[in-house]
Amino acid sequence: MNRTCRKCGVPLMTDDVAIYLKLVTRGAQDFLCIDCLGEQLKCGREPIEQLIQYFRKSGNCVLFR
Repeated sequence: MNRTCRKCGVPLMTDDVAIYLKLVTRGAQDFLCIDCLGEQLKCGREPIEQLIQYFRKSGNCVLFR
């Protein structure tokens, strides 16, 4: 598994990988950082960070435990 953003090359944190798996595909082998994912989804960084916080607080998603 590649641990750098496939677009900009920045090292990825666990939240970058988890939200990519949650929003794009569970079978991914390479990932985008939150900034590049926000650009691809045309929503920016903030809504993605809000989703991460939501999933973490809900406790229902194993990707954010």
